[in-house]
Amino acid sequence: MLLLGLIGGLALVLPLAQVLLYQVDALHEDRAELARLDPLAEALAVQRALFDHGSVADLVLRGRRGQEPERQLRQQVVDRHVDALRAALPPRVWPLARREADGLAADWALLARAVGEQRVGAADSGTRHRLLQEQAVQVMDLVQAHAPAPDGGAVTAGATPAALARQEAVLDARRARLQERIARQAAMRDLAALALAGALGLLAALALAATRTGRGGTPPPGDAVRRSHGRRAADRAAAPSPAERAAAELEALRRAAEDARSGS
Repeated sequence: MLLLGLIGGLALVLPLAQVLLYQVDALHEDRAELARLDPLAEALAVQRALFDHGSVADLVLRGRRGQEPERQLRQQVVDRHVDALRAALPPRVWPLARREADGLAADWALLARAVGEQRVGAADSGTRHRLLQEQAVQVMDLVQAHAPAPDGGAVTAGATPAALARQEAVLDARRARLQERIARQAAMRDLAALALAGALGLLAALALAATRTGRGGTPPPGDAVRRSHGRRAADRAAAPSPAERAAAELEALRRAAEDARSGS
């Protein structure tokens, strides 16, 4: 009867383990996709900030000095987004994209200084702003080439502020969907881990009961038989029985399930 219980328990544990592994893998994939959205969002923000700064810088460089305070404010916005873009690209994870972002940051610093010191013309300033925007687009391309979206969807650059705003809206919607799916998968992972841990605990108890039953039987009559029984008992004492080994393995599986539930 105990053997039937163990077999039935194993038939329940295996599907639960498969569900748990699937949920953990899916959770890791979606969290990686969510992390991939951060540099894309910052690259779009850099492009938008460059549009804004370039338009005001053009006015200043054409003689409208009263726009200089506004230009400085917009320069600070570009500074913040360029820094955020670099922070969203750890070199170990995004080596090529980070190198491109570092080049963008250096080129931006040179342009901002040249505009602030009036050492560049309006036309040249416009050209250099567009080149910086192209560098931000290159960062996006490198990010998406390194870690393509699972659904095949790519975030594209915008040629105008309105197009950039649409892409940012698409990105925000994707982020919201991922966050919702991650929350749902985390709940399913926890549920599967709890169910698996409970099933493994029950199996471990059944295995232990089977071990005790196997050792507690009535000794057969006769000296020779008793000696034979004694030898078998000594052998069992020297090495774990199959039931004991099963109990140990089930306990290890139970602990692994609990670790999976408490981990990422």
